[in-house]
Parts: sequence; C-alpha cells; structure tokens
Amino acid sequence: MNVSDGGRRRFEDNEHTLRIYPGTISEGTIYCPIPARKNSTAAEVIDSLINRLHLDKTKCYVLAEVKEFGGEEWILNPTDCPVQRMMLWPRMALENRLSGEDYRFLLREKNLDGSIHYGSLQSWLRITEERRRMMERGFLPQPQQKDFDDLCSLPDLNEKTLLENLRNRFKHEKIYTYVGSILIAINPFKFLPIYNPKYVKMYDNHQLGKLEPHIYAVADVAYHAMLQRKKNQCIVISGESGSGKTQSTNFLIHHLTALSQKGFASGVEQIILGAGPVLEAFGNAKTAHNNNSSRFGKFIQVNYQETGTVLGAYVEKYLLEKSRLVYQEHNERNYHVFYYLLAGASEEERLAFHLKEPEEYHYLNQITKKPLRQSWDDYCYDSEPDCFTVEGEDLRHDFERLQLAMEMVGFLPKTRRQIFSLLLAILHLGNISYKKKTYRDDSIDICNPEVLPIVSELLEVTH
Repeated sequence: MNVSDGGRRRFEDNEHTLRIYPGTISEGTIYCPIPARKNSTAAEVIDSLINRLHLDKTKCYVLAEVKEFGGEEWILNPTDCPVQRMMLWPRMALENRLSGEDYRFLLREKNLDGSIHYGSLQSWLRITEERRRMMERGFLPQPQQKDFDDLCSLPDLNEKTLLENLRNRFKHEKIYTYVGSILIAINPFKFLPIYNPKYVKMYDNHQLGKLEPHIYAVADVAYHAMLQRKKNQCIVISGESGSGKTQSTNFLIHHLTALSQKGFASGVEQIILGAGPVLEAFGNAKTAHNNNSSRFGKFIQVNYQETGTVLGAYVEKYLLEKSRLVYQEHNERNYHVFYYLLAGASEEERLAFHLKEPEEYHYLNQITKKPLRQSWDDYCYDSEPDCFTVEGEDLRHDFERLQLAMEMVGFLPKTRRQIFSLLLAILHLGNISYKKKTYRDDSIDICNPEVLPIVSELLEVTH
C-alpha cells in the first residue's frame, strides 16, 4: 500500500492516535487522545476513555463516527475497529483533524431502551412540534412564504416561476424541493449540517410534505409503506453528471438502515458504504465537467425481515463505460484505479508488474502532449494542468485507501494482486503496435514483440 516494501507492515503494527470528542459527557474536555492499533475494537477504546476521563462506569457508552461536523452519525458496534474506519477517511480529513468541519469520533451515551441520548434533542423536537401546531391553530402568525416547498403549489406554474422558486430556495440553502412525491435535489457543492441525528428522528414516521423537503422523508415514506403494505418499494435517483446521485444514495442507505437498526451501523450498511472507495476506483473517472464522475449505473436491493430489520443487500452494477479503457475524450482520464496503482505501488510491485510512467502507456497518454516526467514526484502545479493532474488529489493515499477498502470488503491479498496484474496487462496490451506484412494484405506483424512476454507474465499464460 505504501511506496516502500515495509509500508504495509508499518501500517498494521503502528500505534495510531484517535481523537475522541466527549461533548457534554465530560465538560471542559474538547477531545481526548486515545492510542489504538488497527485491530483495537470500539469497546477497548471506550474502556480507555472511561479510565482516562473518569466517567461513570455504570452507564453505557458508544462511539459515533461523524462525517463532517454537524453531519450524519454512524454508531460503531463494540467489535468495530475505529482505526480501520479512520483510514478510509479522505486525506484532507486526516491532515486537518483540528478544523471545524472534518471527520471525527464522538462519545455518546446509550439509553436503557437502546436509543442514543442526544441531550436537548427531545426538547428541541417538542418545541418545534408545539410551534407548528400553534401556527396551524392561528395563535402564531404564519411565516411569510417567499418560496414554495412543493412546486405543485405554485399559483402560476411555468418554467420561469419554477426556476425562480428553485433559485430562491437554493439561495437560502434549501436544496430540496418537492414536486408532489418527487424530490428535486440541487447540489450545493458544499456540506450542509442537515443530516445529523436530529433530522433522522425528525422525519421518522412522518407523512410526506408535513415537514421541510428532505431526502430522509423520501426514505422514511418508502420504509413505512413497505412495512404497512407488505409490498416492495423502489426509489429512483437520476440526474446529470456531478448532480450528487452517489451522495444521495449514501444518505438513503444510511437512513433506511438507521430506521431498522436504531442508529447502529449494521454489517450490511458497512459493506455497502465501505465498498465506496472500491466502486469509485474501478468505476469513476475524471471527465470534462466532473473530477469524480461515475461511469456506471448502480442498483441496490436491500432486503428486510417482516419486523423491519435489514436482512441483506445486493448491489448490481451495469452499463459500465468500457470504451473509456481504450479511449478518452479531450481533458478526460481513464479510470482512477490505473493512476492509483501507478503512483502508489511499492518498489517490489513496480518490478513485478513492469510499471512505467503514465505517459508511456497508450491507453493513458492519448490527450497529453507534455514532456515525460521522471517520476510521480515531478509534479508541476504551477504549469498548465494536464490529463494526469487533478487539484487536491493524493494518488498514493488513494491507493492505500483502496487497498484497505478491498481488504475490509473481503478481497484476499492474492486476489488483489491478480486484479492489479490484470489491470497492468491491459495497459501493456495497449502499447502493442502492428504493421502490415510485406506483399500480403491479409496479415500483420507486431512491431514491438518485446511487450508480449510481459503481457503473458501478467496474465499468467504462455505465448
């Protein structure tokens, strides 16, 4: 996973520092550093926290993983390994863990009924509900409506009024709008703190349209309709490239599983969302409009028991853009995994796979006209960007993250090596050039036969 042969062993053996934020459980403590290894469980980390902060041992505590401050929380099971989950975070989150909007671990208290105690959340929900009822009865003035949360309510429905309504809502960071039972989501290209447990509880078992439009409301309606009607439910997500379809899918899966697991991330949810780095590496690519565009369709089937508990899941991928392997349009790249592998492979892997620089592969260099760089360290960020460079990208870290994600999903080391060997065989195949035989029009010769032994070795076939 690292550029050196011992990188993998160092990652597995090294002691990492987890920063746990106890919040109101330990007044005066911003965060508590806890040393942990790759296989340290959440239960072991919590025991260390209890001793370090002198907490009440009669109470039950859990760890929550937060992706962005004020965002959705993923409750870790006692056997989950926090270090493994931390290593799946983006590089910027690992480097800037003191910033206000980053990934982090929180310490939460669990109630006797299995739910999570969120302090003043229940009183906040009660006051919000009482205020809504007072406005319905006329005891409080209705807020002046400058926009409509359902486009079907527009007094004059045409293209101009529709777009103006969406624009006005977007200016106030209201990215969701209904069209009857259809939800329109506008990508804000920034994180909004509207996915935390407060919103999970707020939309639980509420009729569509009673509250502000939200993707949680769509998930909640589908979940309860399935339980009440005993029929399958389907949610279709569509949109342009970069519109946020993948992130919306993640929010849906999280909410659907949270409804059945009372906030605990089940193994099913962890596999589906933990496989994200794997699916992105092999199915996403840089396009002219989106640096991380999904080039395939995805169908996720979540199966439930009659009690509403998640039983299993099935992920089907289809319509993969296979032509991208051999040709890319202007200012576009091949699939991410090729660049991860070329930048992050160890010296032993570079020799075994006969790795070259990306400019030396025909399937990667069809657009660039820049001179060859000597190594991946020779980045020139001040020059005009080429098809190999994406702003803010750390290919070595992404390759390490991919390796760990494949391991967590269940790929054995031998299988991972075979996959990477096949990928490099594809790149070397693209370098084979041909010429027509002299005096014969129906046959050709290979111009560079020295490539054939390399391809045969990588594919483990004879030539």
